[in-house]
Amino acid sequence: MEYQVVILAGGESSRFFPFNDIHKSFFRLAGKTILERTLESVKKLNPSEIILVLGSKNFEREKEICESIPAFEGVRYVSEKRPLGQADAILSAGEYITKDFFVINASQFNFHNLAKEFIEKHKESENIATLGITRTNTPSKYGIVDLENDRIRGIVEKPKSGSEPSDMRLVGIYLFSKDFLPELSKTQISDCSLEETLNKVAKEGNVGSVSITTNTPSLKYPWDLFSLKDFIFSETTYGIDKTAVVEKTAVFKGSDIYVGKNAHIYDFAIIEGPAYIGEDAVVGAYCQVRGGTVLGSGAQIERYCDVKNSIIGDGTHFHSGFVADSVIGKNCRVGAGFVTANKRLDRSSINVIVKGKATDSGIGGIGVFMGDGSKVGIRVSSMPGTVVGEESNIYPGVTIKGLYKVESVIKK
Repeated sequence: MEYQVVILAGGESSRFFPFNDIHKSFFRLAGKTILERTLESVKKLNPSEIILVLGSKNFEREKEICESIPAFEGVRYVSEKRPLGQADAILSAGEYITKDFFVINASQFNFHNLAKEFIEKHKESENIATLGITRTNTPSKYGIVDLENDRIRGIVEKPKSGSEPSDMRLVGIYLFSKDFLPELSKTQISDCSLEETLNKVAKEGNVGSVSITTNTPSLKYPWDLFSLKDFIFSETTYGIDKTAVVEKTAVFKGSDIYVGKNAHIYDFAIIEGPAYIGEDAVVGAYCQVRGGTVLGSGAQIERYCDVKNSIIGDGTHFHSGFVADSVIGKNCRVGAGFVTANKRLDRSSINVIVKGKATDSGIGGIGVFMGDGSKVGIRVSSMPGTVVGEESNIYPGVTIKGLYKVESVIKK
């Protein structure tokens, strides 16, 4: 039986600030966009058609990016009507849906390894919907399912502590019968229309589930990039490109290190795996790249720079300092002596301001999230969980903390 696959890459990605100038799935990570990696996974299944739903605000811009990448050949592009949640995005593609169809979010790198079980269970049960679920320790952050064996009786969105029907959350993989679309179209459109429709058909006993035990990282907040990065490391083929220059006194610790074309690793640099050094990247003399670090294409860390478990964007330049558990956007310029604090003194999890509210990341180590094109003077330091909007200027000697909007000028 043939299936269509609908990939949802719409909405405003408002919780992904400061990397939401366009949809969060266009974030470039270890040489490819997140969306590109998801598409590669989908194509391994050879579906009858792939429909990509993009946001209306940046539709032409995002479509142009996709069309410049060979992997997107053959994809049908659809603009969502309004940024009103998954239901509206699915209905935006409705006129092209003619078969039973998958709906997935744009960060499903492992979809090809999971889809077979969905298809088998869908055929056996003749459900109108089959949903992917996985266990969570933080049910208040997700849509939680009310389960009876593998039958879903309902969905509670972000339940209050103590009222959750289970510890199983939705993972962003759905397999629908084409008969689901008329049911969805009957529901008044809102951010929760998909859950409302699923609750309705679940009461009729027509919603099944597939329990997923493998890693299925989500992409909602900027710190989710750490989980996606680690998943990419688990799937990466490591090695040193023959055009890369590695000085004899440089030290590699571990075999799980990738060094791209024309990269240069200078004298006495130390690289610990897993690590990804992009093409044309520079690791200067006496620098240390610790495990879990990604240096994007053309990124440069000069002398005496220590980088730990961080993502440094394409074309970004660091002079010296300590960068830990951070995500730095592309084309940033950071002066000498930059230091990130990445842990609280009491070692509790880091709060990050998201849409004006302090949000518990659930992570004990987070440095700074810095938007594209920002410029940082010498001797700047950042407190844990700091967020800096793109194109900001930070004056020398400043300690930054909290959240700064786009194009901020930070003098004190």
